[in-house]
Amino acid sequence: MSDTAVRLERVGPAALIHVKGEVDMAAEASLRRHIDEAMADEPTALVVDLTEVTFFASAGLHILVDLHHDAIAKGVVLHVVADSRIVLRPMEITGVDQLVTVVGSVDQALAHS
Repeated sequence: MSDTAVRLERVGPAALIHVKGEVDMAAEASLRRHIDEAMADEPTALVVDLTEVTFFASAGLHILVDLHHDAIAKGVVLHVVADSRIVLRPMEITGVDQLVTVVGSVDQALAHS
């Protein structure tokens, strides 16, 4: 079982998803469920906070790519908050960092949402 906690928060018209722990196949269903719940509320922006992620596998990359396409289709601004090599390096290697807007803090993401 994955050691992951996901929490959804509303900040004005934006939805903020905090992810803590491991993002792997075991955490994928829970993370997607929270994303679906956030998108169902039709936010103007979605911020995915990955600053407390301790492991970031290919499942996380797939989620971000899918979320990118979903956000574009629904006109939702998407920001990914990441500040550690654990998350940033896989995104750079695969080019996911070129698809999504990556910022260093939740405050920065909310300011641009």
